[in-house]
Amino acid sequence: MDVKTGFLNTELAERVYIELLEGVTIPAETSQSPGYRQSRACRLLKSIYGLKQSPHAWYGRIHQYLLSNSFSRSDADHSLFIHYDRQVILLLYVDDLVLGAPTLNQIDWIRTKLNQEFDMTDLGEIHSFLGLEIERNRSCRTLFLSERQYILRILHDHGMRHCNPVNSPADPDIRLEKSSPTFEATDTQRSRYRSAVGLVMYAMLGTRPDISYAISKVSQYRTNTNPIHWTAGKRIFRYLA
Repeated sequence: MDVKTGFLNTELAERVYIELLEGVTIPAETSQSPGYRQSRACRLLKSIYGLKQSPHAWYGRIHQYLLSNSFSRSDADHSLFIHYDRQVILLLYVDDLVLGAPTLNQIDWIRTKLNQEFDMTDLGEIHSFLGLEIERNRSCRTLFLSERQYILRILHDHGMRHCNPVNSPADPDIRLEKSSPTFEATDTQRSRYRSAVGLVMYAMLGTRPDISYAISKVSQYRTNTNPIHWTAGKRIFRYLA
């Protein structure tokens, strides 16, 4: 499910002012009141998109709502909420929610509760979430997770879509070491290397634990990347391909 304009549901705890937008006028009765002073600013009572406080304020709002409906927040992951009596699991990512329960009746219960409090969009059975592709076979009682489209995209973005594939993420004959003191990578080289490592690390956290060791090695050399490090990083791409 998706919360429509989730950030607009929250009242601000901080005192925040914004400059009046062009075309916004102050009512005449207000401008003539005692003590009124002509101003080009107004105080925000609720959060808006683009405000730094908005994500925190929205999370506090839905967190309190879920606690008031007997959900418990996981200590291991603060985006995971569990209703133990009704056996409902709710996973929150900003204004997107994934719901899980043993029966559709329990799913309908939490759907109804959320719709009573927020303006929601029901997106139906889950097929993808944050780059994860989810295939379900109810007859076999299986769930299959992959990140194929995500991996194809990062291969394309780094010019590795048509690379020569390999069958292991690291070369056992190469020992990575720090760059020599006389070598200094450019800002562009460091930025590109960090981006590549970060992108494949996201795949590792989702569905590809098989590249964990290779990533743990290449990520040690992000501050001063040399061509040998970059070759080792590209090998992970070739393995994913």
